[in-house]
Amino acid sequence: MHAEPRLRRHVLYSRSAEAASQGAFAVINGMQGIEHPADQLIGLACALKYTADACGHDPLDLIVLVERMEADCRFREVNTLSAVAKYADIEIAGKLQ
Repeated sequence: MHAEPRLRRHVLYSRSAEAASQGAFAVINGMQGIEHPADQLIGLACALKYTADACGHDPLDLIVLVERMEADCRFREVNTLSAVAKYADIEIAGKLQ
């Protein structure tokens, strides 16, 4: 169950892809101190779930919001979030090879 939203929905939906990418790069950088990629991924999932719950939001709704941002970036032909995806692929998933 989610708490009463501490961060209003319209505030989340008004954030830019640039702001989202800055946060994502910071999180990915922080994850690199964890040695095993599986521990990185499950830790990230735990952080998303419990942070979203604490702020009164469904974590799946946040993923949908990011997907909308991603679609908007593709439509505008900017690589803001695709750069984050590429960085995650290199820095995190690259350890699996």
